[in-house]
Amino acid sequence: MVANRFIALASSIPTELFNVRLQINERDFVMVKNVLLRLTIFLLPVLILAQEGKMRGIVVDVDTGEPLVGANVTLQGTNMGAATDLEGSYIILAVPPGVYSVRSDFIGYQSEVDANIRVSSNLTTTQDFRLKQTAIEGEAVFIIAERPIVQRNTTNTVRMTTQEDVQNMPIRGMQNILALNAGTVQQDGGLHVRGGRVGEIAYFIDGATATNPLYNSENVSIIQEAIEEIQMQTGGFTAEYGGANSGIVTSTVRTGGPEFRGSLDIRTDDFAKGGDEFLGSTSQGYNNIVATIGGPLPFAPKGRFFVAVQSNYLRNRSRLFLEPFSFSEFYDDGLEGRTVGDTLPDPIAFERNFLPNNDRKNLDLNGTMTYDVSDAIKLRLTGMYSSLRAPNGYNNFYSALLNTFSNTEDISTTKTSLLGLRITHLLSSTTFYNLSLNYSGRNYKNFDPRFGDDWLEYTDRNEWGAAGLDTSDWQGLYRGPVEYSIIRNFRMTPEWQPKNSYSKNSQTSFGGALNVTSQITKNIELKLGGRIDMWTMRNYRVGNIRNYLTFLNGADGSADRTFENDYVRSVELGNQGYVDRYGWDVDGLKEVDSGPNGARTPTISSAYAQSKLEYRDLILNLGLRFESYDLKVPRPASLEDPARDLVNAWIDEDAMIETDAYTYLMPRLNFAFPVTDKTVFYAQYGEYTQLHNLSGIYKGGLRSWVKPMLPESRRITGSAASFMAKPERTSQYELGLRQKITDSFAFTATLFYKDLLDQVRGGQILADGTGEFAEGTMIVGGLVNDDIGTTKGIELTLKLRRTNRLSAQVNYTLSSSRGTGSDSRSTRIAISDVSFAKYPLFISNMDHNQPHRGSVLLDYRFGKGDGGAILQGFGINTVMTFNSGHSFTRVSEPGNLGQATPWNIGVRATQDPRQRFPAEVLNTSLTPWVFNVDMAVDKRLYFDRYNVRFFVNVLNLLNAKNILNVYQTTGTDDDDGWLKSPLAGNFIATPGYLDFYQAVNLDNRWHYLGATGHDLWSQPRSIRFGMTLEFK
Repeated sequence: MVANRFIALASSIPTELFNVRLQINERDFVMVKNVLLRLTIFLLPVLILAQEGKMRGIVVDVDTGEPLVGANVTLQGTNMGAATDLEGSYIILAVPPGVYSVRSDFIGYQSEVDANIRVSSNLTTTQDFRLKQTAIEGEAVFIIAERPIVQRNTTNTVRMTTQEDVQNMPIRGMQNILALNAGTVQQDGGLHVRGGRVGEIAYFIDGATATNPLYNSENVSIIQEAIEEIQMQTGGFTAEYGGANSGIVTSTVRTGGPEFRGSLDIRTDDFAKGGDEFLGSTSQGYNNIVATIGGPLPFAPKGRFFVAVQSNYLRNRSRLFLEPFSFSEFYDDGLEGRTVGDTLPDPIAFERNFLPNNDRKNLDLNGTMTYDVSDAIKLRLTGMYSSLRAPNGYNNFYSALLNTFSNTEDISTTKTSLLGLRITHLLSSTTFYNLSLNYSGRNYKNFDPRFGDDWLEYTDRNEWGAAGLDTSDWQGLYRGPVEYSIIRNFRMTPEWQPKNSYSKNSQTSFGGALNVTSQITKNIELKLGGRIDMWTMRNYRVGNIRNYLTFLNGADGSADRTFENDYVRSVELGNQGYVDRYGWDVDGLKEVDSGPNGARTPTISSAYAQSKLEYRDLILNLGLRFESYDLKVPRPASLEDPARDLVNAWIDEDAMIETDAYTYLMPRLNFAFPVTDKTVFYAQYGEYTQLHNLSGIYKGGLRSWVKPMLPESRRITGSAASFMAKPERTSQYELGLRQKITDSFAFTATLFYKDLLDQVRGGQILADGTGEFAEGTMIVGGLVNDDIGTTKGIELTLKLRRTNRLSAQVNYTLSSSRGTGSDSRSTRIAISDVSFAKYPLFISNMDHNQPHRGSVLLDYRFGKGDGGAILQGFGINTVMTFNSGHSFTRVSEPGNLGQATPWNIGVRATQDPRQRFPAEVLNTSLTPWVFNVDMAVDKRLYFDRYNVRFFVNVLNLLNAKNILNVYQTTGTDDDDGWLKSPLAGNFIATPGYLDFYQAVNLDNRWHYLGATGHDLWSQPRSIRFGMTLEFK
């Protein structure tokens, strides 16, 4: 079958930093102990994504080609090296990623030093030496080596990005950098790799897990100036990698060198106030400062350190096109209870491309420390911390317009951290192991800063009065002011509306890893290892504080409700206050560790064995991988007749069980044929699995699924039985060619094919016939693994090494992504008026299907000593991206208002499936082509001990208003079709309706943002000026 697939493939075309505390309580120590215990039991447990690389090559006589036996090859500035064997070959294992100078010495021959040799994580670097005989010992020949333009020793697609690549780019951010690679689609803020769904990428930093399984996203991001290298594997990866269906991203943090070096980078666009134009652009109030320092540890000569600190502030964190408007003549229409004709507090007005009260503050810290205990034992410590603080309610135009008058404070904070320790022990010249322990954490909170965690005070008029806040318009003790209503009930938040919710969640992981690598023979390498990550997840959200207090104390606060016991209290208050929780009690005050309401403790573990054969004309990776996902989700033992408490209409918590672990055994086969030094063929086959995001499986806790699960209130729609979701699977096939055209120019062509299996979607859980229901009877709605899909395509990469000052890279992908669902929510459509209709499965283009996509990266640069005093150090970097648009379905305009309002009727068919009637075959239309150009211009000044670089970065150079999405009713971005409908006549006749609808919807897509959460257009031009000081 694998051979048939290959045949088909070939024919298919600030100050918070100092308040950081690492608190480990008794429970956490127990977890650490369990990790170590499992490591021991697991034998060679853990896949650590081996961060070290390998160097190999031959040393021969330049004239005769004879091998030089016993020649020494050393990496200067380190204690690493090797001697050549009888065939003149050498191998150096466990080389940390970085750029080295490599020296070769042999008696009677002139020594040679090759500089600029890059060793990459988990890859083999080949460096050969051809030494010249000499009778007189002299200085070594110093050569600046050209880095290989064709990857000779890799058996799958590995996209490499180094610090040299990113330091001159106009763009910033890991996701934006990854999106430039062939085979990668960035759409509506998410990354799709080779047609896969969002969230199918696993992230690792210095070998430690940097993926949060609750959301299947990055848990910690690396500062751009701290990047040593980024490897993105978009093809089938070998057996040592897993936990992802589409891609692996491994990042290496920079390490200090033998000398002290540092930098200070400052960049800003803050040259105009919000809404004002500056050089044809509008300011975000963007201010970013990055400081780095690295070098030898002052107290330990064998140690090195590197630290990067970043502070970022945005006055307006949302870059968006916004046409300015101002309306001052509106008054309240009385439809929400205010007096008709009441004036509004202020005009309804927005400035160009600016959202008020929309700032964001970030503080990031990255660091590494290495220490050579001996020639055989090396330690590496990696630490990362990030803190983010931003207000809610203003981050897009939809919410900003509704909250125009609001003075409510609604803040979100997120703090993430990662700490990893890796020990590398070289047992011999042919065998070493890595032992790793790591911690990662994320803490999120959404709150009113005036009351903090005392959320019972959020909607209490007495507490507001005690805090000196205005309560004159409050309707009651727990009820804030009435909303404003204008022109046909367009509702807006009043000035002092209390925040009615509070939430917090945390995810903490302790993990360990062991990886053993042995060079069995010169040509055979064996790896054994695996990984275990043990998570503790807690979630708490009270969604209606007013109801909670009213139920507890009465509307006037005079009642004192009592409860039979704590269990009844938690059920009743949870239902009244919409409290979703696990790991916390119903009040959010005490942590709960066990039971159905206890913390979720998923364990993700893996192990693998892999052999690698490396010959001059063949590289073969053959591996087998084991993965285990133990989610421990509380669930009823029976779905047909769950044990329940009929008095309180609740599940019987004592009768609940936990889900079983899922285990998989997956083969991997990768091989490459280096036909010549210029031509490499490669192919790959592998099986892969990945968890659906745990936020969808755990949901908010019991309350989010109990009612639709119980027979008395059962629903066959929705996803109550989310615990039924299994890991998703993918079969991947790849066939490629790397071809060196000249010493400076090469191209890579890769064909890929993927079978997407067991994809999760919302559906119905069916009876198996063993209970009271007949086989196939719909029991309840849940998450099922019924979606399937296929993706295929060709990727082309053209690379020009710097020649005559120009370096370039062109990436292009032609692909097709088809399946029964683009994501797990694709079944949110109306398919029948029959209550027990089954969702049909049929293949169509996926929403993220982009047939054509590419990028062009150009860098033209004068080096030191080149171009004279004026042009020396001058450079231009350009990033051009394009795509052919994505698939969408045209739908018919609604024939009636239904449950829509006069303000969202233009997108109601997109928002509400009950009014969605397709006018064509699903996803046969495409949005328009998209073109974007970003540019950076810089000038570097060279001095003895420091360099200064001045630069300007321009994002969206042409200020193009690219169309990213369209109205499904019209297929355009500027007309939703509503105002042309006969149904609109009565509303248009209302004074002010037409002008306001035009301003907020057609000019500024207010209703579309509210319906989808996505934008119709790309971001406007942004100009950022900066300076970098580099010292040594």
